Amino acid sequence: MEIETATLDFIKTIQSLNTIVEIDAEKSKFLGKNGILTKEFKKLSVLNTEEKVMFGKKLNTIKNQVEEVINNQIKLVKKLELDKKLKEENVDITLPINKEFGSLHILSNEIRRIKNEYKAKGFLILDGPEVETEFFNFDALNIPKYHPARQSQDTFYIEDFDETLLRTQTSCVQIRAMQEKQLPLRMISIGKTYRNDQLDATHSPMFHQIEGLVVDNNPINIGNLKDELSKFVAFVFEVDSVLLRFRPSFFPFTEPSMEVDCCYSKENGNIKINKNGDKWLELGGAGMVHPNVFRACGITTEPYGFAFGFGLERLVMLKYGINDIRSLYDTDIRLLRHYKSILIN
Repeated sequence: MEIETATLDFIKTIQSLNTIVEIDAEKSKFLGKNGILTKEFKKLSVLNTEEKVMFGKKLNTIKNQVEEVINNQIKLVKKLELDKKLKEENVDITLPINKEFGSLHILSNEIRRIKNEYKAKGFLILDGPEVETEFFNFDALNIPKYHPARQSQDTFYIEDFDETLLRTQTSCVQIRAMQEKQLPLRMISIGKTYRNDQLDATHSPMFHQIEGLVVDNNPINIGNLKDELSKFVAFVFEVDSVLLRFRPSFFPFTEPSMEVDCCYSKENGNIKINKNGDKWLELGGAGMVHPNVFRACGITTEPYGFAFGFGLERLVMLKYGINDIRSLYDTDIRLLRHYKSILIN
């Protein structure tokens, strides 16, 4: 059989095939190791130079021609298969859709609520770097060099960077604000903080802090602080009023310093914040800003100021009856749906 006739027959056969498998099988018969065209190429070895050039050119032309036909047929078959698949798998747009939508995480929701409330009250909403220096995290806050909080068992230091650490409190933001802003200053900061704690039901190496600061050249006293704390706690727990108790304490950056407790009762095993309760619950710390802190910030006048700080996770756990801080960071979809239902209700 002459190669031209064999080529025409091969092209007709290829163009009649409807699957890739059939095309590959037929291609092997013509271009494979023992294929028709391969055998023709082997004849070149017995021809003289002139015949070899002419016959070789002819065979290469045939090879290019059949390869183009094969590729075109493969494209056509793939297109037909795709069209068939699209037709058979046509989507019915009348079918009902999944109506479950995402929502804010319970922590994110509280952060947004608090920020919006204090922004409406005229407070600055500020944040700063989470990688801090010892000056902003300790020195400017009147925390001495020998204080246990500055040791590696409590603080994450950055390796190979002297006096650099992950901030242990958002009070660093207050220092930066007092250095950069003019008085009077009213601000809150909400952000992540880091401490070298083992993760358990009540501790986490990463948690959020909420801190407030009010500084003015005009007199501010503890009465102003107590009033602001009462409003803050009532807003967070979404109650009309609260009863707070203030216990003397010690913080290097405030003087006088106090622990803030809230009155509560238990109803059906759940904590209920109210002013008629019979128990007290510790919430956080507060106090009047220490003069050494003002001096570290370069404030040369004699201002008045108060500050307070709370752990956001603790407030959220108390508010919604959550017993394990780890559940706030769990990716279990059942927990996320539960938080979503709490926010909706």
